[in-house]
Amino acid sequence: MTVPSDRLNVKVFLSHRYRSPAVNLQFFDLIDQVADVQFEVDRGLKATSTTRLERMIRDVEVFAGIYSLSDDPFEHLPAADLVRATRYFKLELDMAMRYRKPSILFIDRRFGNRLQGPPGAVSLRYSAQEILSQGMETARRHLRNEFAMFCRSIGNHTQKLPARDAAAVGLLVPPTGGARDAAAAAVEAFNYAVELLPWPIALDGGFTAQLQRCDWVLADMSQPSAAAAVAFLRGHGIPVLRIGPMDGPPDVATEELVYGELAAHYTKDLIRWSEPELLQVALEERIGQITGEPSLIDNRIDAQDYFRSAAKLNHLVFLSYAKEDHEYADRIGAELGNAFQEVFDYRKPAAIPHGARWLDHMLASLATAAIGVPLLSPNYVASSYCMEEGRRMMDAALSGRMRVFPVLLADSGVDLFSQLEYRRATRMSPTEIVAGIAREVAWARRRWL
Repeated sequence: MTVPSDRLNVKVFLSHRYRSPAVNLQFFDLIDQVADVQFEVDRGLKATSTTRLERMIRDVEVFAGIYSLSDDPFEHLPAADLVRATRYFKLELDMAMRYRKPSILFIDRRFGNRLQGPPGAVSLRYSAQEILSQGMETARRHLRNEFAMFCRSIGNHTQKLPARDAAAVGLLVPPTGGARDAAAAAVEAFNYAVELLPWPIALDGGFTAQLQRCDWVLADMSQPSAAAAVAFLRGHGIPVLRIGPMDGPPDVATEELVYGELAAHYTKDLIRWSEPELLQVALEERIGQITGEPSLIDNRIDAQDYFRSAAKLNHLVFLSYAKEDHEYADRIGAELGNAFQEVFDYRKPAAIPHGARWLDHMLASLATAAIGVPLLSPNYVASSYCMEEGRRMMDAALSGRMRVFPVLLADSGVDLFSQLEYRRATRMSPTEIVAGIAREVAWARRRWL
């Protein structure tokens, strides 16, 4: 079997596991030998929204999955951990199936029957040891030839996607209570037109015609009929962003009816609100996330850089310290940079753009960070700026928006952080401190996934 001479040129959504940069790069090389592929990947520092994922997968021509357990071919996980490791894969696979994307999946054998491709997808099992071994070219050649067959099978059927001219966001929101006005203002801030969908909801021909003008839909879940509308939109391949009242627990039965085993991903993505002004702020933040441009990778150098970077924990870390403690901050900051994708350090070049108000930019970075690491010392307590950062971090920690890991440089603690466990610089090296932080963050992430 030979590689086809006519290379397919196609835009692909790449579904993959961040913890496997070496395996991912091997498969990139394998695919690159057969086709001119542009992978769309998300370098965002926050968890990708389901609305964003649906738009990305809808707007590509091919779905490719590289499902590795890890770069260690001898690692084996208990059944419960294997199930957790596949939950995000299944979310993306479900979207690819609903958007009817030609799909090819390379699945690590160690997943066994815990991960199966959907009907119609090409599913190929592989050994991580064989993929990574320099002497196992036969195994790689087999997978490469299978990918070549896949390319030939879709080459005559995959049409280049036309540019989408849907420039509106549909608002399935009641006219009373202030939510519609707040949603419209947030949508228009991103240069979308507003398409007001009928409320009370009517799933008729006029509703379907309106949807053709919509890139995606914002749906209010305050009425029972909204669940039926969201199920209708889901079945018709329309990405949805949902909002709902702050009071009251989620309707678990309805969520599971609409989303099945994927309900947890969508429930987590619902924006809850109490005041229209706060809703508008939350929507503008989320819409910016939804519409941000993904990264396009079409060469080995960019692929290698991306896979290595993505293997780091996908969290923004805010490093807070007094300028007098900059020598220790440099040491622990370097270790944090090895473990996390981005670390905000106000003294680093380009941390604060030229012309920006440094305090505003610093506090904005703190507000979006998932991890806070304050370096506590008498210098920290004496600095009003540091203490303001500390107060904001503790507020975020108490509300569940941030995890804070204080590092004690002196012998005594700081009252502000007394509710948290200290890491002591006098007893642990920066490497040991950051390794412990990374383990806790990764463990918490695996529990959710």
